[in-house]
Amino acid sequence: MHNLNSRQVEFINLLLDENQYRPIKYYTEFLNVSDKTLKKDLVVIEEYLNKFNVELDKKHSIGIAIKDVMNAKLILRNTLESQRNKNKKISINDRRIEIIRDMLIDSHNSTSIQKLSDRYYVSKTSIINDFKYIEEWLHSFNLKLEKTVEGTQIKGFEVDIRRAIASLLFEYSKDGRNKKTIEELATRLDVITLNGLSELFEKDKVIYVNKLLLDLENKYNCRIDDPYYINLITHILISMERGSKGRTVYKKDVIGEFKSENDYKEAVLCINKINRDFGMKLDESEVYYLYQYFVSFGLIKDVIENEDKVLNKLDCLAINYRNKMTQCMEEILQVNITKNQSIMEKLLLHIRPMLNRMEHDIQISNSLMSDIKDHYHILLNVCKAATLMVSYDMKLEIIPIDEIGYLTLYYQLGLEECYSERKRVLVVCHSGYGTSKLLSTRLKRYFPEFEIIESISANRLMNRKLDDIDFVISTVPLDLESNPFLLVSTFLNEHDIKNISDFLLNNKERFSKMPVATKFIGEYLCENLIYFNKNESDIEKEIKKNIKVNINFNEIDINRNLKIQLGFCKEECILGLLINDIENNEKQLVFYVAMDDIELMTHILREAVNFSVKESYANYLMKCKKEKDIKQYFKLNSEGGTEMEADLAKIIQKETIKLNMKATTKDEALKELTELLYDAGALSNKEEFLEDVYYRETLGSTGIGNGIAIPHGKSKFVNKTSIAFGKTNSDIKWETLDGKPVNFVILFAVTESDKNSVHVRLLSKVAAKLGDDEACDDLLKATTPEEVYEIFTRSEEI
Repeated sequence: MHNLNSRQVEFINLLLDENQYRPIKYYTEFLNVSDKTLKKDLVVIEEYLNKFNVELDKKHSIGIAIKDVMNAKLILRNTLESQRNKNKKISINDRRIEIIRDMLIDSHNSTSIQKLSDRYYVSKTSIINDFKYIEEWLHSFNLKLEKTVEGTQIKGFEVDIRRAIASLLFEYSKDGRNKKTIEELATRLDVITLNGLSELFEKDKVIYVNKLLLDLENKYNCRIDDPYYINLITHILISMERGSKGRTVYKKDVIGEFKSENDYKEAVLCINKINRDFGMKLDESEVYYLYQYFVSFGLIKDVIENEDKVLNKLDCLAINYRNKMTQCMEEILQVNITKNQSIMEKLLLHIRPMLNRMEHDIQISNSLMSDIKDHYHILLNVCKAATLMVSYDMKLEIIPIDEIGYLTLYYQLGLEECYSERKRVLVVCHSGYGTSKLLSTRLKRYFPEFEIIESISANRLMNRKLDDIDFVISTVPLDLESNPFLLVSTFLNEHDIKNISDFLLNNKERFSKMPVATKFIGEYLCENLIYFNKNESDIEKEIKKNIKVNINFNEIDINRNLKIQLGFCKEECILGLLINDIENNEKQLVFYVAMDDIELMTHILREAVNFSVKESYANYLMKCKKEKDIKQYFKLNSEGGTEMEADLAKIIQKETIKLNMKATTKDEALKELTELLYDAGALSNKEEFLEDVYYRETLGSTGIGNGIAIPHGKSKFVNKTSIAFGKTNSDIKWETLDGKPVNFVILFAVTESDKNSVHVRLLSKVAAKLGDDEACDDLLKATTPEEVYEIFTRSEEI
């Protein structure tokens, strides 16, 4: 039955309310449209009324009216109300989805802005905006809108049109529209997906294809996994819709070699059955298209010659892909997933058919993508980076994002199982027996995943190695550096339980515990490829122009403050960086990575991803305004993740803090602080040490801005690693990041043995403190050595 638009329903209701003939102009005032539009509507309305044997009478120069209007009201009341409900104003998004659906299904015909404007009872401007949205949506499927004098229609390859139709199913499924269920359909599909299918295809066909697949599963004693089942049922429905209109995917000359395979024979049976039952003429290209799905999903297990050889070839490719990808994931995330045999087997079960789908150009849609992007955004993008690198290394096609979504879920499961492993806990109490046993018992009650290795006294702890311990829970304060520990009460109150829970939760955040050493970034970052506040697309063009190589970059979106543009290049090893100002006084880092060495690329990605979440380290970097200072920062932080001792509380001494310096120049300030270090016994030769400090000053600026400078000297004339702090009474001219003078100087003295470990750790810790504007303000206002000491030792967690 012909559908009426909202205006046409309203027009009929106005006609039913009249007992006399009225000219068309009379109705234009109510409906706010032209005579011409209503005359077009009358053609549709008259056809509609004829189906109910209701007559629309027209009298020249008098007007129009419905004959026997009282009887017509009785006949039309319910059906018009149904039409009114159907035509209730839909959202802009729903309208656009419906337009896309109709244009895809009927792509051989064109539509027009006027037709759609009349259908949806909206302005032409609204439809023009809809077309802009639709063009952008179609672009991802390599499709476009072609506009001619006849109208507008979708153009592109048939395989791409079918992919777009399949994707549209999930657009229809998202909000669970059409809440009615198809009760007579005994199906494995969830209601939302089912309703989405029923919006796109006739109900009888959905029921038919579902039964066809269930019969296939019974025939071959197998079960097609749910996501693939949905994609297969969608494919067959699309084939019925498109193939019946003569829209085929493949040329027949590519089909012959497959005809002897059992998958192909089953596809022939299915297509023949559909043709017979629906009076269609789906051709051999549809058989081949269905055959490819059967092969990619492993529907039929063929018994063929050299089966072991064939399977081994496929397995070797899948195993190699899984292992390479897992290695990349482990390196970037710093976890061990390989040891989890169950996860490795699950990955293989997905990757084997995934590679088969890639070979046959079958793309599945992932109905969980929206949730995966929301809940596992970082992991999804790390997986994307890993698949890009592995596919390039193995010379395979790029894996679609929907497939990557499924891989993300497997790796997330692996991470969750890593986190849920039993925690090895040492319990420490003052006495070591009664109280520690009580605490152990309560810990096991509230945290059954804890494995209490031992309960000991604080005195015994001094002589015990902690290599087998994850963390310590104690009722007495401890001075531990090798293992994390938590201070609790003997009776483990609610506050203690919350603290332990928070501790465990924080340790689940994989990225928060990672080292932030930037060894590879420091080595390979090109100073001439460092940019500030530029458009990303312009940077890509500039990089391509500089190296004279066309690189396709793929965006890895880690978070709002970090993106990585990943490309591949045999000719050059490229590492660039763009730093942009964004909202709320924040910065965004965009790394540009392009090279042929996948192992090196993985190391760089690990450093970039891990660096992004260490905000205290990043704060200092954000203050840099010169390319050489950015480069120098990453080089200085090349050992930032070392676990070697660099405890500021132990290194800072109050006798090396001077807040009323006499110096008025840079040289005088360095000499005055060197004298402090020498008097404290930190230096064996102050003149030689000073020469080493001067040499370091020639390598780059040590003025970090905000009136602070951090000169440093690594020297054989340092007896013990120390720091001197000095505040001048007047501003001193110094080369600084913000171009302003200095009145607070922090001088590092580092021994030869510490220069590659503790030195960088100290710099990182101090830089992190000075990256906090509040800490800088406190430092400049400090009037006593005790205040300076407190600023650098409070809440030290880095």
